[in-house]
Amino acid sequence: MGRGWTFLVHWLGEWSSRFLSICALFYRLLLTSFSSLTGFRLIWRELIQQVYFSSIQGLPVLLFSALMLGFIVIVHATPQLVMLQGEEFVGWLLVTIVVRELGPVWAAFFVLLHSGSAITVEIGTMSVSREVETLKLLGIDPYRLLGVPRFWAVTLSVVSLYVLAAFASIIGGFLFSQIFAEIFWGMFWLSFINSLEWVDVAMGFSKCVAFGMLIATVCIYFGFQARHDMEEVARLTSSATLTALVLCGTVDIILTTAYYL
Repeated sequence: MGRGWTFLVHWLGEWSSRFLSICALFYRLLLTSFSSLTGFRLIWRELIQQVYFSSIQGLPVLLFSALMLGFIVIVHATPQLVMLQGEEFVGWLLVTIVVRELGPVWAAFFVLLHSGSAITVEIGTMSVSREVETLKLLGIDPYRLLGVPRFWAVTLSVVSLYVLAAFASIIGGFLFSQIFAEIFWGMFWLSFINSLEWVDVAMGFSKCVAFGMLIATVCIYFGFQARHDMEEVARLTSSATLTALVLCGTVDIILTTAYYL
């Protein structure tokens, strides 16, 4: 029993320390982003490259999966709504599921799998090969050169992919509603527009910004923790993905609860 309590206290202490370190890194990345214009052109070029890698390269996969999301919503929900003469609730379903709830999570999950782990591996490899240490010896802040562009690139990618995924899901829902449910197209769009409110859009974008910043900060943090070999990089990459998922899930629960209060 004593060993169990000792392990629990040690585990809680380790996670608390890690969480505080991640919060400190988040503050440092924000502060470093606007502290100086030195090397702005280099950082901007790196930012563009990271946005291209994080969002544009995997865009076809995301759009296809978003279309399938719209298909699933329509196929499973619309027949029952038609039977109950509740076609006007189709738009409300898409707003709730796509715009407010699942859309931001979908985009964040895609960016985490596609880019988050790659960021941890990239920075971790540079740490192991002593490239980060070399930057420090040259008087260059590695967090500004390596962390800041990836921080904002991941955040911008989550937001932009959320917009595209939501648009693709809504279009997919409309197309499949015409094929499988025979809902009049005017009723579909009228239902969607009447159900969409500014608070739904604000909630969706708030979740995307929070998810993007969390994913970027966590992956950058674990990348800089690598010290010894590539086996450690692989282990830290797994920890970064798990930690980002837990934190994003926690933030999602908090924001959703705040919306319904």
